Amino acid sequence: MPAVLSRPTSGSSSVSSLAEIRARALAHLGYVPCFWQIQVVEAILKRDGDVVYVSATGSGKTLPFWLPLLFRPDGIQLVVSPLNLLGDQNVAQLAGMGIKGSSITADAATHQNF
Repeated sequence: MPAVLSRPTSGSSSVSSLAEIRARALAHLGYVPCFWQIQVVEAILKRDGDVVYVSATGSGKTLPFWLPLLFRPDGIQLVVSPLNLLGDQNVAQLAGMGIKGSSITADAATHQNF
C-alpha cells in the first residue's frame, strides 16, 4: 500500500470531502480514484504542508497529480518527472481532457518558453 506523508504547517484551509474528490475525478476525468489517491489529493488541497507519497510503478501515482487542478482552475500543478516521455504523456493526456500542460525539457528550455 502506498505511503502518504504530510508535514503540517500553519494556514490549513478548508478542503472538499473525500466523496467530492471522488465525484469530480469521475465526472471530469472518467476515473474512480482509489482511497489512497483520494487521501493524497486531500492532503495536497489542505495546503498545510509538504506531501510525499511513495507507490510502486504502475500503481496510479499520476492521478493525484491531476486532481488538484479540478479544485483550483487557475492554479498551477508542478510535476517533476524522471523521464521526458512521462512528461510528454502527461501533457497529451491532460490535453485530451481540456487541461493545459507543458513539459519542460532541455530541448524546450528556450527564451520563448521562459
